[in-house]
Amino acid sequence: MAHDEIANFEADAVAGLIEKVAQDSKHGTVVSHPCKMSHPACKYPRVYSTDFKKTQDGYLRSGNAETFFDLHINATQLKVYKFLSLKINDVYILEHLKNSNVALLAETFGLSGAFFENIVNMFTDCIYSQSVDTDRFVKQVYFPIGFEQYHQLSLLTPAGLVFNMKAKIDWITSRSPQAYSGKKARKNNDYHELGYKTLSDLTVTKHGGDHPKNISGLNNKYQTYYLLSSIPPELTPRDIRLPRADFFKESFTAWQAKEILEALHRLFQTDYNNINLRDGRDYRIQQYVDLVIEKMWQVRLFLEAYSGELSSALPLEQKIWLYPEFAEQRHQEDEWLDKIIRHIARGLINHYSRSKVIASPVTLADHELLAIEKVVASNKENLR
Repeated sequence: MAHDEIANFEADAVAGLIEKVAQDSKHGTVVSHPCKMSHPACKYPRVYSTDFKKTQDGYLRSGNAETFFDLHINATQLKVYKFLSLKINDVYILEHLKNSNVALLAETFGLSGAFFENIVNMFTDCIYSQSVDTDRFVKQVYFPIGFEQYHQLSLLTPAGLVFNMKAKIDWITSRSPQAYSGKKARKNNDYHELGYKTLSDLTVTKHGGDHPKNISGLNNKYQTYYLLSSIPPELTPRDIRLPRADFFKESFTAWQAKEILEALHRLFQTDYNNINLRDGRDYRIQQYVDLVIEKMWQVRLFLEAYSGELSSALPLEQKIWLYPEFAEQRHQEDEWLDKIIRHIARGLINHYSRSKVIASPVTLADHELLAIEKVVASNKENLR
C-alpha cells in the first residue's frame, strides 16, 4: 500500500471514530452538577452552570476555585467524555467545539474544515441541551428568602469542584516530587531539608460502588473524592478566669490556696510560740504570695494576646497591676502598689477566715495580722 493510501486510510479511520463519538454524544449532556451523584437512577436535572461570582470569602465553592466539566451519559458511551476531555493547546476540545474553532480542529486531526463544521453541529445537543426538571430521588430543601417566602432547592453535587479538589490534595500529599521524596525520607528515617505537606482527617467517599462509570465521566475517571472535616473547632479550656470586679474574688480563690490555708490553720492552732513556728508561718504566707504572683503573670500574659473587651468595673489599682496598657505607669508610680499589697493581705485573711476551705478558723491576733502584712510588703517589687 502506498504512503498516500496509508495516510488516507488513517485519516478515514480517525474521521470514522470522531463521527461515531459525535453521533453518540446525542445520548449525553455536558453538566456541572451530575444528578446521578444524588442517586444512580436519577435522569434529571441536567444543568451546566458556570455563572458564579468570585469573592474573597474564604469558602471552597463554585466561582472561587477552578473546576472541571462532567458528562451525564450511559456507561457504554463514556468515550464521548474522553474525547471532549482531550486538550489542544492546553484547552479542552469541548471549548474548541463551543467556540467553533474549526480550523484548529481540522489542522490537529488532519481533516477538512467542512467535516468539523458538521461535527460541531452534531455536538450541539450534548453541549447546550439543558433540563431543569427535578427527580424524585433528588433531595430537596425549603430555603427561606424573605417573610413567608422560600425557594424549593434541589441539592446536587458540584462534581467538577470536588474532583478537582481531590486532584489537588493528591498532588500535595502524594504525587508531587516533594511529597514523594519527603515520604521516602520519612520511611527510611532520613533527613529531608524541604519536608512535605499533608492533609489529615480526610473522609473518602465514592458513588456507584463497583461500577463508577454508571454515574458520570468524572466519577469514572477519579472514582473517589474527599470530604473535608467540617466539625466545629476544638476549644482549648481556659484555666484563667479574667477578673471583672475583683481579682481576689474571681481570678484567685481560696480553693486555689487550699493546702497553704490548711497548713497555716495547723500553725495557728498550735498553743506555743517560738521562732521555728514563726518561720513556718512566714514560709506559708510567702507561699500564698507566690501563688498570687504566679496568677498575676498568668493573667498579664493572657491579656497581652487577648482581643476581647476588658472589664471597666475593675478597681483602678488592679487595672494598673494587670492590664497591659498600664505597663509603663506600673513602673512609675507606687500608690497603686501599696493598695495591691493591702488587697493581698486582706485577701489572705478573708480566704482563711471567711471561706469554706477552713471549717473552724482561729481568730487571728494582732501580731499575726502584722506578720501577714510584713511578708506581703517584702514582695513589693515582685508584684510590680
